[in-house]
Amino acid sequence: AIDVNGVYYANLAEAIAAANAGDTIVLKSDIIGAGAVIDKDITIDFGGFTYTFTEGVGSSGTPSNGFQILAGSNVTLKNGKLDVAEAAKDKFYTLIQNYADLTVSDMTLDGTNLDKWSATDGDSYTLSINSGNVVISNTNIIANNDGNKAFAFDVCQYLTYAAPNVTFKSGNVQGNVDVSA
Repeated sequence: AIDVNGVYYANLAEAIAAANAGDTIVLKSDIIGAGAVIDKDITIDFGGFTYTFTEGVGSSGTPSNGFQILAGSNVTLKNGKLDVAEAAKDKFYTLIQNYADLTVSDMTLDGTNLDKWSATDGDSYTLSINSGNVVISNTNIIANNDGNKAFAFDVCQYLTYAAPNVTFKSGNVQGNVDVSA
């Protein structure tokens, strides 16, 4: 179950939709569920548990992200693990697509099952940073090891968004890092 101010939800998309800006969403167990678009200032405290994505979200025609964090938001992800279900791996390209201010602490971001396009060009991103101020601490970021374009994370300015600023304080990165434009 996922707690938002004493009300429980089955998945993160429902919890995020119900949360008010400034709320903290707390996982109370391991959860398997759909991805979510985040468009508000929230904290997700995973409580030491894992959220496993089974259905992606994203722009029209490309619902291949676990989280899509939209510009203008200030989001904190802490104390847990994100991954993709083995059975859903052909649906996912990116674990977290970020355009906002983001703090990631005490997390494992496991991109092992990011396989959507590995048959064609192998490219996948565990954490894709396209804008915002991002601070990462005590976090493990694991890339899919299929193909030659599997990235633990990238820092790449997206179109007209402000260039991202990333501070990696501590953790472990398993895979390539891509820095461009």
